[in-house]
Amino acid sequence: MSKLGVRDMREFIEKLEAAGELVRITKEIDWDMEAGAIFRRGAELKAPAILMENIKDYPGWRYIGNAVASFRRYAIMLGLPPDTHPREIMEEVERRIQNPIKPVIVGEGPCQEVVIEEKDVDLFMLPAPMVHGGDGGRYIGTGDVEVEKDPDTGWVNWGTYRRMIHDERHLGGLVLPYADVGLIFYQKYVPKGEPMPAAIVIGPGPIEFVVASTSWGVQVSEPEMAGALLGEPIELVKCKTIPLEVPAHSEVVLEAEIMPGMTVEEGPFGEYTGFRTSPRMPRNVFRVKCITYRKDRPMINVANMGLPIDDWDIIQNIGFGLRVKRALVANGIPVSAVNMVPEGCAIACVVGLKTVPYANIASQIADIVFGTRGPHMYIHHLFVVGPEVDPYNLMEVIHALNMCHPKRIQIREDETSNPLIPFLDFEERVWSRG
Repeated sequence: MSKLGVRDMREFIEKLEAAGELVRITKEIDWDMEAGAIFRRGAELKAPAILMENIKDYPGWRYIGNAVASFRRYAIMLGLPPDTHPREIMEEVERRIQNPIKPVIVGEGPCQEVVIEEKDVDLFMLPAPMVHGGDGGRYIGTGDVEVEKDPDTGWVNWGTYRRMIHDERHLGGLVLPYADVGLIFYQKYVPKGEPMPAAIVIGPGPIEFVVASTSWGVQVSEPEMAGALLGEPIELVKCKTIPLEVPAHSEVVLEAEIMPGMTVEEGPFGEYTGFRTSPRMPRNVFRVKCITYRKDRPMINVANMGLPIDDWDIIQNIGFGLRVKRALVANGIPVSAVNMVPEGCAIACVVGLKTVPYANIASQIADIVFGTRGPHMYIHHLFVVGPEVDPYNLMEVIHALNMCHPKRIQIREDETSNPLIPFLDFEERVWSRG
């Protein structure tokens, strides 16, 4: 095995800077909305990744944002030429994940150079940003990797979820029953009334962040997927206070427990759709037992959700796009490409066909796409185009759409949905229908 991608955020910064894909800001930046505004504007302008090296009130700490908010940066992360076409990036990811690589446990890692024990835990010692004006609080968990483990099967889940600081020891956050973290928590821990160990990794390696933000399927090991993309085993280190392992080369780790039967006020938060769609309300409690981090200028990875194109839009173009493509190919659909349009916030998906073999193939494609776990919660606008239209050329796609008779546009009701979609009514959000 030989390393193909970048191992951690520090190596990634070096690669990005060499390719002209990084801007350093040495001027003092306020964690209270100023940093968020800069990251947001950078995403909207399709600017390079941004490294902030001087955070107000937090000497020695740094922010990195928009790290994988372009196909060029995604390609660099994988060790590919920066100008690799998205179609080729997806094909390379598909090739690599055919060979999952198991992680290795190491005795120590940079992420534990500093250890803050339970009695001294204070979440406000971390430079959690107030990301958007109007957010319910400071969010330390945006571009994170959250680690949980199924106690019966040993399946390790990595996910990316928003986590808001409630007080010195507690976080509030969504634990949705249909998310992987919810499947484990509500099925394995809540019935017993036991807290569930959860490690929140702040400043993971870019590959680890991408893998955690991608839906791979239940019982699929995300650490093994990360190893496949990296080209060598991911190094994990055991947590100090909970029975979990975390990426050893991370920047910051919060060791916590999700408490059954407890809630705190959380939200709202500006979400990936560019809207604030979930109100402030009681949500799950994370009790933090230990904080560990790197000694030398640790970094917080900030994923500022909003108008495209940010990290989420690029990650899901490849991740969801690949899930949809594989499902269609498995059902005999002659797919040329799948483009989860970055400008569409993972709500719009274009499926290109090599040929149109029979009538009503679009309906069959819809059945498959809306039945594919992960993408089925997000995709609401599905476009199927023939071989004369390039799925990656939005001008051609929009032209084809406008040449389509409106009677041929199908509307489906009561499909599974994500409650964060802004055009859903209240009842549809409550029941996750769309």
